[in-house]
Amino acid sequence: MMKLLDATLREGAQRFGVYLKPEVKLRLALLLYDIGIEEIELGIVRKDKDLEYIWRAIRKEKVEDKFSFWCRLNEKDLELAHTLFPGLTRINLSAPASKLHIKYKLKITSEELLKRIRKLVEEATQYFSYISLGLEDASRTSPSFLYQIAEEASAAGVRRLRLSDTLSFWQPLKVIKLVEEFKKRFPNLELSFHFHNDLGLATGNAVTALETGADWVDVSLLGLGERAGITPLEEVLAYLYFRRGEKHYRLELLPLAAHFLSWHAGETISPFKPVLGRYLFTCETGLHVDGLYKKKKLYEPFPPEVLGLSHKLVLGEKSGLGALKGKLKELGLTISEEYLPILLNKIRSLAQKYGRPLSDEEIKKIYEQFAVKNKSEEVDKIDFSTKLTNA
Repeated sequence: MMKLLDATLREGAQRFGVYLKPEVKLRLALLLYDIGIEEIELGIVRKDKDLEYIWRAIRKEKVEDKFSFWCRLNEKDLELAHTLFPGLTRINLSAPASKLHIKYKLKITSEELLKRIRKLVEEATQYFSYISLGLEDASRTSPSFLYQIAEEASAAGVRRLRLSDTLSFWQPLKVIKLVEEFKKRFPNLELSFHFHNDLGLATGNAVTALETGADWVDVSLLGLGERAGITPLEEVLAYLYFRRGEKHYRLELLPLAAHFLSWHAGETISPFKPVLGRYLFTCETGLHVDGLYKKKKLYEPFPPEVLGLSHKLVLGEKSGLGALKGKLKELGLTISEEYLPILLNKIRSLAQKYGRPLSDEEIKKIYEQFAVKNKSEEVDKIDFSTKLTNA
């Protein structure tokens, strides 16, 4: 089964300039739960009154089994997680894996890291029933060392290995090979990926990982995270819902969660953003508009109404006769066939002048002026820009 681990409240909250109040985090956590996300990472283990408040509220709702915390691989933080968050069953341990990180960040050897993993994972099994081990900078780590870590971690009690493409070094073909080899070597170890989006490959990598056999991928609402962020939740969720038929997700709640986060994080949602953009189903191009008037499914990647969106077909410089006929019919207007090219030229000319498509109200005004002077010899004398605005 393909599963999603939402890291908005941990990775997403690390985005430069993003500050979320505790009540906002709690509301978002519960929205993600209601959508049906399999695991929600609440934050980093540390003494934090806000996190403790959020955890108490979640326990009060009796939904804590789907929530987890990110925890550094050290004894102090493990004990802190157990003490501060009673009832917590899922812990996401994390350690650097690449030679650079081991040498300059941990200042230990690879052998010492393996020993530390075994020792602390065994200790974690005393407190938590589900232990995940994340490997930072896994994409700059040799596969052979990743296999060594997986061997040690699995033997010590880790249920899931979480590989992080911290600096966007992986691409789909590499992901395929890695997943296939991991699942062959460790068929009983759950495999998860955390893809950063510095080169715009996060969604492609995540979908590839899942389709190849990975059990989990990390996602973040609006793709929030360090630098360019990580795999956007909305993109993978929509893929699973529309392309894989995973209808157990409550996709209708996604826009609410996204706009709630957008408002409180100060993140603008692009009108053309995949899945969520309000202009996704707004079309001007003649060929496409004509096709959409004939049958929506010709140019419809998914039913827009599921996400609170709708088709909007507009006329402008790129429009053709088919689109004009469809728009006039939509507006309840009729005109002789012989006048259609003349009317279309006027619409195109005004759209080019204003640098934008025309609104339905502007189309109606042009039509009304056209209807007043309906003799063919007078058509070219009409001032179609009268009363039109550049708003």
